[in-house]
Amino acid sequence: MANKRERILNAAEHLIATRGFQGMSMQLVAREAEVATGTIYRYFTDKESLLRCVHEERLQEVSLALLKGVDTQNPCFEQFRVLWQNCLHYLLSNADCLLYRVQYEASPLFNREEEERMDERYFKPVFEFFEQGRQSGLFRDLPAPLLGFLALENLMLLTQKHARGCIQLNEAIFDELMDAAWNALLKR
Repeated sequence: MANKRERILNAAEHLIATRGFQGMSMQLVAREAEVATGTIYRYFTDKESLLRCVHEERLQEVSLALLKGVDTQNPCFEQFRVLWQNCLHYLLSNADCLLYRVQYEASPLFNREEEERMDERYFKPVFEFFEQGRQSGLFRDLPAPLLGFLALENLMLLTQKHARGCIQLNEAIFDELMDAAWNALLKR
């Protein structure tokens, strides 16, 4: 069983993902984490600090998952393949993370400048990959964040629809989707 702090983070993430910000209380977090409500305040000063912590820790977790096994010495397509597959598999196995992010970004807690700093901190190697592809002339002449969005962010919508049963995804479709994402990046 995860430690108390991690159980609290997981419970908050799950409650926001399933009930939204209005449906989450510290008492519900405590109940789901199987801790006393006062225990939450040993780790977090208030609800806002808990939610900001969930957001930042999940961004860090996502960045580590995305970059796992990416070898910058490999050809560009191989690096892309690993990034894309890592992103897909992370999202498929962490549906609450995706739903939490959507809720968080629509909330008053979301701050664009803070988000940009966290993107720089956690996703710099991803942006560098896309920037190097652009500078080499392989990728379209778009800013690296837009190339990343074009290649990876659509996976959030696809996996969300898959989780809801709206579309069915399988290995054959994954290969076609990855190929389509790669071709969307390429300069014509």
